[in-house]
Amino acid sequence: MFSEKSIRRIENKFYQLVQELPFLQEEVVTRFKNYENETVFALKYLYAAMPYSDIANNSFDTFLDYAEHGIKIWRNGLYSNKIPEDIFLNYVLYHRVNEEEILPCRSFFYDKLKERIRYLTMKEAVLEVNYWCAEEVTYQSTDERTRAPISVFNCGYGRCGEESTFCVSALRSIGIPARQVYAPRWSHCDDNHAWVEAWCDGSWYFIGACEPEEILNKGWFTNASSRAMLIHSRWFDFIEQEDEVIGKEGMVTLLNQSERYAPVQSVMVKVTDEKGKPVKGAKVEFQILNYSELTALASLWTDKAGIVKLKLGLGSILIHVSKNDVYKEVLINTRTQAEAAVTLKKEVLKENRWEAFDLIAPTDSPVNTHKPSLEQKAAGVIKFRKASEKRVNKVNNLKNKEIDKFIDYDNNTRDLRKKMLEDLTAKDITDLKAEILEEHFLAALPFIDRYDEKVFIKYLLNPRIKNEPITNYRIYINGYFSFEEKEAYRKQPTLIWEWINKKIQSRPEKEHPNVVTSPSGCLKSGFGCELSKNILFVAIARTIGIPARLNPEDSTMEYWDKSQFIPVIDNGGKSSNLLLLCKDENITWTYYQNFTIAKYNKGSYTTLKLEGENFYNGQLGLSLKPGRYRIITSNRLPNGNICANQYIFTLKPGAEEKAELILRKANLSDMLGNIIISDFLLTKESGETVMGSELTSHKRRILIWLEDNKEPTEHILNELLERFRDFNSYGDSLVFIIRNKRSLEVPTITKAINVFPKAEILYDDFNENIQVLGRRLYVDPDKLPLIAVTNKELNVIYATSGYNVGTGDLLLRFLKEV
Repeated sequence: MFSEKSIRRIENKFYQLVQELPFLQEEVVTRFKNYENETVFALKYLYAAMPYSDIANNSFDTFLDYAEHGIKIWRNGLYSNKIPEDIFLNYVLYHRVNEEEILPCRSFFYDKLKERIRYLTMKEAVLEVNYWCAEEVTYQSTDERTRAPISVFNCGYGRCGEESTFCVSALRSIGIPARQVYAPRWSHCDDNHAWVEAWCDGSWYFIGACEPEEILNKGWFTNASSRAMLIHSRWFDFIEQEDEVIGKEGMVTLLNQSERYAPVQSVMVKVTDEKGKPVKGAKVEFQILNYSELTALASLWTDKAGIVKLKLGLGSILIHVSKNDVYKEVLINTRTQAEAAVTLKKEVLKENRWEAFDLIAPTDSPVNTHKPSLEQKAAGVIKFRKASEKRVNKVNNLKNKEIDKFIDYDNNTRDLRKKMLEDLTAKDITDLKAEILEEHFLAALPFIDRYDEKVFIKYLLNPRIKNEPITNYRIYINGYFSFEEKEAYRKQPTLIWEWINKKIQSRPEKEHPNVVTSPSGCLKSGFGCELSKNILFVAIARTIGIPARLNPEDSTMEYWDKSQFIPVIDNGGKSSNLLLLCKDENITWTYYQNFTIAKYNKGSYTTLKLEGENFYNGQLGLSLKPGRYRIITSNRLPNGNICANQYIFTLKPGAEEKAELILRKANLSDMLGNIIISDFLLTKESGETVMGSELTSHKRRILIWLEDNKEPTEHILNELLERFRDFNSYGDSLVFIIRNKRSLEVPTITKAINVFPKAEILYDDFNENIQVLGRRLYVDPDKLPLIAVTNKELNVIYATSGYNVGTGDLLLRFLKEV
């Protein structure tokens, strides 16, 4: 059934794997005799192509489930005769989509879908599967842990990375090749997004996961993706791909998919030393500013000619080149520049001064312009409404009964059990098993009297360490180490780390960097990535009665000693102090919104995690490790561009430094955009309809969707009322959009209508228009009021949503100056 070429390459790779991991001979190879040759071939492929962490974390039976279902689809699937072998192996059979937890799901999804797609073409089946996905799962912002697709199905919601792994798994279950596609960071706003590509009849098409449309290559992100600097997919196989390789994440290859979504420029970077000779092996990071931190979209290494090449969107990119603790940065705009020459040499950095730089976001340039017909759109609205109703009914009846089961195990410890759960995430509560919680609880209970309750619950009893899947490892760890070893570790916790470093190997080239090997998996297999080893330290320490954690700021290992946390690895000097000053009372400083701090280490900067730190009386004091740091402040403009500042400084051991944060201001002209929106429908009080094109065609307009009795809406109306004399000069430019006549009874809305008699009052159901316009205008559609300023027919020059102090003054400036 499979070609000799495929069989030979996979046999060779699997043989190499068994040589590297001899325990597979007994745990895996000896079981092959019980299964057909094709199933064995599928298993060998999965093992040969998977990260080591998957081998350590999962049983043979888990992968057997994927292999058997994959072979069933290969033999009898509706579409298997259309699919090339390599596409099938990577995008149908393969178990992993990205960094999700692995649990069996394919057979279950197939049984749910097989009748719905029985008579459909591949393209029709993709659309139908996405409607089924919408019946089961919707978007909800959650933490960084990526649940297994079956867990996402069970709880009914997930962030975009979870929706897309769920949708990909559903498509693969019926034999349609699918993959997750990812914009790691947008260039025009502080966010990222993942969606799905499906292979149909020889080509890749995209869909929004759990966001069905009536046609392919259509999603709310179509315009947003045309503004991306880079879009990629992941390839887990060990053969070369035709797509442009843009880097490696351990054993995972990243492939450039940008051309499918946006205009691109092929950028060449040439790196030389101070003598002009090419530098081989220099790391070249292509960075953008997002969440006020510089983030690498792709990392490549120069060839012997000192060159790397990469296709990027049309906008600003910061090229960060480093080698041997020396780095150089060059900022270019790929719209006008396709080459960059970088001289790598040691230079004296300009410290203790602010340096300004601007980043220009790509403009709207959609490559995919297909739109559904009016009939298709109407049919889609009805189908999506029905899908949403099914999902709501399902979610309303969902509850993880395992949590109640855990609480009810023992009435005498009921209160402590509830306190244990309080330190878990909302996502943990949806998918944790009672037996796992019980093991952690019982193993920690003997140490309850040794520590303060808060320390005991948060840093010893707590089964959550970072963002890893929670597993039951305490019984295994207790049995793994002797009584004498555990006693020695309690007296000197750093010995735990010494043991881990000796016994647990790191093979980063064999790992997915964001997939953690569980503590018991590390001990059983003898390997784990650096993060897995750090988590293992905390797991061992907590198991034997030592409170421990990964520091929330920089994830370094720490253990509790009497009254404080002690770093496992000595940083080599006294801590230093940084005092941040904020003298402008009109600026609210928010970490990851308009400023960040990063620490330098061996050629690159790593952002500190300081979300919980707040200014008090214009000051923020921080205790930091000695070293070089960089502060970045950023002012994101409505058109997506950023006015940024950076400040580099060095903290000496025990010293204190001060730095005043400075946010660059922007000219009004810099804030304007030109976004063409699709036509939309509103209603007059009489019931007569009015089109958005008609509304915006003859004059400048400020359209405001008002939410009844909500503070953000009250705030913008009060700002307008405070400047009523100025706004009344432009009163006929104002358009207040409300849900129904009950909104007219809201006091602030009533007052605004009376004060601005020329303002037009229109009605909307606040469903489709809000979502479509909000996403098109790159603002949050779930935050009201939604405000759009137009200067001609369906052309928006400014938009905002939610609570934003000073919006009234800004709107007045638009009316007066634009």
